[in-house]
Amino acid sequence: MKINRNILLIANCADWAKEHPAFVALENLDKALTGLGLDVHFAWSIENAITQMSESPKYSAVGIYLDDGNINMAQEALRLVNRIRTISETLPVFALTCKDLIASLPVELIREVKEYIYLFSETPEFTAKRLFTAIFQYNQQLLPPYFRQLKNFTEDGDYYWDCPGHMGGMAYLKHPVGVEFFDFFGENMFRADIGVATSEMGDYLIHAGPVRQSEQNAAKLFGADWTFFTVAGSSGSNRIVAQGAVGANEITVVDRNCHKSLNHGLTLSGARPVYMKPTRNGYGLIGPIPASRMSAEGIRKQIAESPLAKGAVSPLPSYAVVTNCTYDGFCYNVTKVVDALKESVPRIHFDEAWYAYAKFHPLYRERFAMGVSAQIKNMPTIFAVQSTHKMLPALSMASMIHVRRSERAPLDFDDFNDAFMMHGTTSPYYPILASIDVAVAMMQGQSGAFLVQESIEDAIAFRKAVVGIKRKILEKNPRDWFFDVLQPDTVKDPKTGAQFSFQEAPISLLSSEPSCWALNPDEQWHGFAKEEIENTDCMLDPVKVTLTCPGITPDGTYQENGIPGYIMTKFLDERRTEIARTGDYTLLILFSVGTTKGKWGNLIESLLEFKRLYDEDAPVSEAIASLAETSPQYADMTLRELCSSMHGTMRELGLIDLLAEAANTDPEPVYSPAEAYQKVVRYKTEHVRLKDYPSRIAAGMLVPYPPGIPLLMPGERIAADDKGILGYLEALQSFDKKFPGFEHEIQGVNVDGNGDFWVRVICEDDTKTERKKSHFKPRKVSGAIKKGRM
Repeated sequence: MKINRNILLIANCADWAKEHPAFVALENLDKALTGLGLDVHFAWSIENAITQMSESPKYSAVGIYLDDGNINMAQEALRLVNRIRTISETLPVFALTCKDLIASLPVELIREVKEYIYLFSETPEFTAKRLFTAIFQYNQQLLPPYFRQLKNFTEDGDYYWDCPGHMGGMAYLKHPVGVEFFDFFGENMFRADIGVATSEMGDYLIHAGPVRQSEQNAAKLFGADWTFFTVAGSSGSNRIVAQGAVGANEITVVDRNCHKSLNHGLTLSGARPVYMKPTRNGYGLIGPIPASRMSAEGIRKQIAESPLAKGAVSPLPSYAVVTNCTYDGFCYNVTKVVDALKESVPRIHFDEAWYAYAKFHPLYRERFAMGVSAQIKNMPTIFAVQSTHKMLPALSMASMIHVRRSERAPLDFDDFNDAFMMHGTTSPYYPILASIDVAVAMMQGQSGAFLVQESIEDAIAFRKAVVGIKRKILEKNPRDWFFDVLQPDTVKDPKTGAQFSFQEAPISLLSSEPSCWALNPDEQWHGFAKEEIENTDCMLDPVKVTLTCPGITPDGTYQENGIPGYIMTKFLDERRTEIARTGDYTLLILFSVGTTKGKWGNLIESLLEFKRLYDEDAPVSEAIASLAETSPQYADMTLRELCSSMHGTMRELGLIDLLAEAANTDPEPVYSPAEAYQKVVRYKTEHVRLKDYPSRIAAGMLVPYPPGIPLLMPGERIAADDKGILGYLEALQSFDKKFPGFEHEIQGVNVDGNGDFWVRVICEDDTKTERKKSHFKPRKVSGAIKKGRM
């Protein structure tokens, strides 16, 4: 196995001179280490060493020179070692000395040092060999099992006579297009793409070999009984859980704020869903499900009122799904959710696609599925699905399923694995699995807490920067404007009772105290109705930052002037800055463990640049050049005029109000998702104009982006007198026609050449066996607004 050969030597001495004996000894050691093929790097102070370790922890060993002339030597060395341990608990640290100093060192430092090297007791060559041995041993145990096996196999250079057909990338070198492809990604990517017949890699479908050990390591780390690695994202994982936990015609209780993959899972399992509607604030952001809707009484009432309950195998639900945290960053107290739902269901599935990091920081205690309190009596079986690639360091499509079993709802491993194998490919991309293995290894020990703490602190610093800039602008001119952030205006330290404005609050308080982020029903900053969030015990996740644009208040009141989020996103796109999701007047920014300070500093600069261009009434062609090329209507407009026109239209259409009405509409469930799908595959559907949608049954999900939450599920009928869903869709149709380049993506809607919306409905005449011919030519419109998929 190739090893990392970098070693850092810290020559921490106040009075170095070239004739200093220790300096000469270190030079000789450098030559000896280089002779063994090691790459030696020097830092000339502890501060420089900490900086180098922070920028890139690429070293396989660290040697610290302990200068007996420095009275702060031990404290400085210990500070460096503590920083190292936040990165790696096993990185070998060597103390390099000219004198016997062990007796004078603090115990905390002594226990962290692998070996003391007296620079004049042995030859440099001998000392170099000892360091090389330590580096080799460190590398041997550094890598997690699956990645280690894949790396070893790839580096061994085996000839391969199995698929894939590119044969380690060699096929690409036979064509000029392939050469470009090969050169772009590099040889290792292709050499590591190997076939399932490679015995050394085991079989992930039956959890044999290295993947078994990796999954066991993950289960232990996340607090699960079982963990499954999947290569189809949380979409595939959600389908696996639904199909493995729910039987045909069983009643399920499902968060209406659910990813479409949950509906696909319910379709495959044949379940009969009853939906719990979440709250929505004035910005259109989705919050928690009201506590009353999760109560046993509330669920019984919903089931009693649902036509799908008739003919179910039991009047009692067998399974519940809750999205945690919500896409906009609202986190439940999971212990309270489980305590409420356990009265109704024996199995609970938490979709934690964007939340895999919660395990590693005390701010989220009892707010993630595997962290539910063990004190709950009559505990249901708990499932958690996480997209490892979304907020942790893993490749796209990497996901994990965590399972915590209970006697109340027994689950056999092999039975559940049948569902896993139904959705698992027999030709997985091994680097995806290896990336999950690496992500798990990176989050173990102190490093996981450190990485999440760093993300939280960066998010808080960004939040403070935005509100700080706004405050300075308004101090100069109270009539001026700037962007803002969805967060409390003031916070309180529960230990001392001290109150702070958000900008003045210590980061140590904001990064450790959940009450600073709580959705207090009596406060107004969050925009949720008091009666809807009482007793929900929900908090805002600090790493999911919602920037708010002028134009609307938290309670949904339109302001005279506004800057739609759609325009701001176009502007950022032009500057090669991609954000997570766009709302009418909001932008969502995610601070994952990979976020850098330079990255968010650039975003601050972009916000200020937008303000400058808006205030100077710059032409659209200068602010968003590509938009001026999209349609001639923008050629002679200024940025301020575009904002004013779009804001006026959104205000006139009442988009926020219509979204709230649409979300609060109660469609009639006629068919279960599985029954509706059978109509689809038997050609019992047709396309109709939007005006003909009332009284018809939806053939597929209707999902507007943003916010990406289904307004209609397959098999649901829109009422004849509906004004909510139909009114919202008609408003979006009008908006999209008026502002080319800003079209919404609405899954379940086709757009014709005139910009008119068409929808697919179920034909209720069972005598017809042929699909009706569509009377329109669809125009595929790629949503110009950020989709913000969950």
